[in-house]
Amino acid sequence: MMTTAVRSLGVAVLVLLALGGCASDAEFPPVQPPSTAMHFKATTAGEFPVDVYFATWGKGFVIYSPGAAPLYLVPDSQGGYIIQTPNEGARWVVARPDGSGWNVLSPSAPATFLLKQDDGGYLLQPPGELPTLIQPVRPD
Repeated sequence: MMTTAVRSLGVAVLVLLALGGCASDAEFPPVQPPSTAMHFKATTAGEFPVDVYFATWGKGFVIYSPGAAPLYLVPDSQGGYIIQTPNEGARWVVARPDGSGWNVLSPSAPATFLLKQDDGGYLLQPPGELPTLIQPVRPD
């Protein structure tokens, strides 16, 4: 369950941050998140919070989380993003028409919803699973 939550969280963080940054010109992403990566905590019901880092890379983005392969977010030609992960098919990220967040689309599963919350956080709702709360870690 945690692997699915971490993967879903990675997708969510990519979506969140991809909408607001400029990418670097690096050819390959670093093995570890750079010091400029944005830090998030993601908590699935009944689980401990997981650290997730989001960084710009080339024309896209990378999500890092301990114990999981990096997730790559590559912009498509229609204003959305393609999520590339090792050993999984491509998924697409598109903005929700009402502006409430994003839909993560897969050819083999129902959409996962990433919804904006009033407090600045996000709620990730994969189909058939409990939601994951995503909060930015703010410097003290």
